[in-house]
Amino acid sequence: MTRQRTRLLAVLLGALVALGLVGLGRATAADPTTAKARGYHDGALAGYADGFRDGHAEGLQEGRALAVTGALPPGTRDRAKAAFDAGYRAGANSAFAGYDGGWSLGVPYVIVLAKGGNGITYRIASRTPCPEASSTTGAGSRPTTRLLACQTGR
Repeated sequence: MTRQRTRLLAVLLGALVALGLVGLGRATAADPTTAKARGYHDGALAGYADGFRDGHAEGLQEGRALAVTGALPPGTRDRAKAAFDAGYRAGANSAFAGYDGGWSLGVPYVIVLAKGGNGITYRIASRTPCPEASSTTGAGSRPTTRLLACQTGR
C-alpha cells in the first residue's frame, strides 16, 4: 500500500507542478492586444516612412519640372514637362548604367563607387549582394559575420 501511495503522491505532485508551470506561462505571456497594437504601430511607421520617401522623390521631380518649364509659354509647357519627365526617368535609370537588369528587389547590395567621367561625379565600379548570415560551418569553426551595412533591415 505504501508503494501505491508514493506513486499517487508523485503523480499528484507532477500534475500540480505542470499546472503551476502552465499558469506561470499564461501569467508571463505577452498580451496579444499589446503585441497586435505594437505590430500595427511598427507597420504604420514603416508605411509612413516608405510613403514619405516616395513622395519626397516625386515632389523633387515635380518641383524641378515646374522650375524648368514655368517660364515657357503656356502652349509648350505640357510637351516640355513630358520631355523633362522622360529625361528625369532616363537619368534615374542610367544611375544603374552597366548594371541594368539582374538586380533583385529587396536584396541589399554592397556598392563600390568610382570617379565618373564627362561631368558625371560617380559611377558604380562594382556591386555584390550582401552575404547571407550564417552560424558556424562545422565543429570548432568560428561564426561568419555580415558587414554592418548588410545587417540593417532597410
